[in-house]
Amino acid sequence: MKIGDFAKACGTKISVLRHYDKIGLLKPVYIDRFTEYRYYDPSQIAVFERIAELKAVGFSLSEIRRMLCTAEDTEDIFSARKAELERQLRDLEKLKTKINGGIIMKQKYKPLIENTDLPFENDERVIGKWRVESENGGLGDWNRHLYFLPGGEFYWCFGWTKGKLIYDDGVSRYVNDYRLEQRGDDLYMIVDLKSQDWPETGEVTAIALRKLDSIRYTRDMIARKDNISKPFIPDDRVLGKWKAFCYFHPSELKKEDFVPLLNPPEGSYNYLSDPYFKEIEFSEGGHVTAVYGDGIISGDEKSVWTRGYWLRKWNSTACAYEIRSFDGKEYLIIEWKSGDYRFGGRDSDYYVMVREQEN
Repeated sequence: MKIGDFAKACGTKISVLRHYDKIGLLKPVYIDRFTEYRYYDPSQIAVFERIAELKAVGFSLSEIRRMLCTAEDTEDIFSARKAELERQLRDLEKLKTKINGGIIMKQKYKPLIENTDLPFENDERVIGKWRVESENGGLGDWNRHLYFLPGGEFYWCFGWTKGKLIYDDGVSRYVNDYRLEQRGDDLYMIVDLKSQDWPETGEVTAIALRKLDSIRYTRDMIARKDNISKPFIPDDRVLGKWKAFCYFHPSELKKEDFVPLLNPPEGSYNYLSDPYFKEIEFSEGGHVTAVYGDGIISGDEKSVWTRGYWLRKWNSTACAYEIRSFDGKEYLIIEWKSGDYRFGGRDSDYYVMVREQEN
């Protein structure tokens, strides 16, 4: 059988068969020395099906080659895979218990949207760094400082004009009133912070900020920066295209506890139907192409990769990644360092990407 006919009979691509030949997993019975056409025997269809079965339960191609193409005792390989599957089952049982116990709840979120396109009016007294003094700050325990930049410039999700603190995270956007109070030697700001249900209740939470300095900060001065000057080290396993699967924060799920769910209940991590970070492709030589909801980021001047890291030059963040296999699929767990990380002092979120499979 010619390679094209054999590929159709196996339900696969010619490129897959060529790759299997290259790594010594499934070699043709004959290669024409003049045309270099590959020919297969019909009996090899069963071999291909066996390879597909072993891939489906999570064995790597190198492990399958050891099992099929060498005289090596494969008992240890099967024992290790069995132990891994048993661990996954235990993890799924733990997750099932959490769901049944009501720990993972459906999250209801209704964005608050107001007109935030306000004319800028200066207020020199507010420019500088402020500390959130209220225990129930409403901005999260991980965010204890706010900066008011000259000209009302936005950083992270905050901007301002005189008497107004503007919030815009790309989903919710609204305006919070503030007033200043001098208390002895300290200048305080009282912000009436709106909640998501403010349109229904009209209630606000008053938070107190104390001014620390009057430095005219810029975004670059206050942004958290990682070391992105790492030498290139190849990693063949990461090469290829990965698509968004879900994302989570360490407060919701420990990275080591992640297990992919085929039919996830609502509220379990954040399974994505329309993710902002949609896909990423790692190419040889450290090149990266990333697809976002608002465009494509490509080119070494924007970002590169090295083993274990996606180095995003445009915002000076080094996003660590690792690859895990579950039930024959590979998942890329990669840090997502947003404004919460760069400006808010929060730990990194994680995106989970699944490898785009060849048919």
